[in-house]
Amino acid sequence: MLTLTAKRLHDATKRIFVAAGTPPDLAGQMADVLVESNLVGHDSHGVLRIPAYVESIRRGGIVPDARPEVVEETAGSALVDGKYAFGHIAAAFATEVAVRKAKESKAVVVSIVRCNHIGRLGEWASRAAAKDVVAFVCVGGSGGPGIAAPFGGAARALSTNPISIGIPGGELPDMLVDFATTMIAEGKVQAARAKGAQLPPGCILDKNGNPSTNPEDLYAGGMLLPFGGHKGYGLAMVVELLGGALAPGEKFNGAGRRGGAVIIAVDASTFHPLADYRKSADYHLGRIKEIPPAPGFSAVMLPGEPERRSKEDRLRDGIPVAEATWNAIVETGKSLGVTVE
Repeated sequence: MLTLTAKRLHDATKRIFVAAGTPPDLAGQMADVLVESNLVGHDSHGVLRIPAYVESIRRGGIVPDARPEVVEETAGSALVDGKYAFGHIAAAFATEVAVRKAKESKAVVVSIVRCNHIGRLGEWASRAAAKDVVAFVCVGGSGGPGIAAPFGGAARALSTNPISIGIPGGELPDMLVDFATTMIAEGKVQAARAKGAQLPPGCILDKNGNPSTNPEDLYAGGMLLPFGGHKGYGLAMVVELLGGALAPGEKFNGAGRRGGAVIIAVDASTFHPLADYRKSADYHLGRIKEIPPAPGFSAVMLPGEPERRSKEDRLRDGIPVAEATWNAIVETGKSLGVTVE
């Protein structure tokens, strides 16, 4: 395992994407988002993704210089055409639209079509919360075999169908919920694979429907399992319909692409002045923080607190990167004429 600085990873990421045809401003945004994922402890959505994104550019899946735009709009809604840009660029744009419209209309829904992988959903929910907007973000509705089995099933039917919810705090930090509706995000299986580690029991089945802890089994036709049995499966189906039925994917997406991302945003001051909202949020957050820890725990943490702690630690001590991941990034750079140091 290597330990690298955020600056070093940011520089390598930006130079590689520029070499792959991305305008410098967009490449810088991509570097910001990917390295931030590593900083907050979600390595599965960080620089590990660079080789796959470059390969997608080469195949025509990602249009590296594309910029999203609003194509349909009402007072309470907006439809964003991602134009097959980097999904992160489309999601950042759509989040800005959602925040602006929530400030204008109190509550809005924004959908993104022709959208690639948008990375860590918590990034977008956090950005909205930082501007005093409650945001629910989800991605689903691929309509294909996906990579996850439904509850009681032994074949692929769903994607990981992740959700994230960002809720502003007051004096206390904003709260962030961010998770896949599967037992483990597919990117975390990639991260375990890169480190040569096994998965926790109960996360995946092999291609024959048998339980496995070997990451390789997922990529040999296996499948992820929903978290919480039928409860996680039910939530996955909610995301499936929001991304697949509410978002007009079939109308806009190309062959083999059906789903989309959806952002539901509500201004925190919708029902009372912002100062009153913040006071109330702090009461609820603070009440939970005052609960004494159970044996084996040092404190009760709020959702989003582990990410904040990770960022502090990794800015100070560096970011751990598996050697296999770094080697793949270096080779990707070489293939584009970029020397990654």
